[in-house]
Amino acid sequence: MPQKGFTAIINKLHIHAMRRTAICDVPAIKSEAQFFHVYRREQSGDFTLIEGHLSFDSAADFCLAHGTLH
Repeated sequence: MPQKGFTAIINKLHIHAMRRTAICDVPAIKSEAQFFHVYRREQSGDFTLIEGHLSFDSAADFCLAHGTLH
């Protein structure tokens, strides 16, 4: 995943701002975000999607929730 757009890191989980285009979801700056995805960064450096299409508050709550695996 390209490192463009807004990213917040909470409890080792990465929240990425996203917007929808005609063919796919792409990274966005925070003011253009339509929703947020939560990713876990693997030891290999790859990102694994954990939750998608959330509001920022819901994504942050997910990252802070007790029992969230990271």
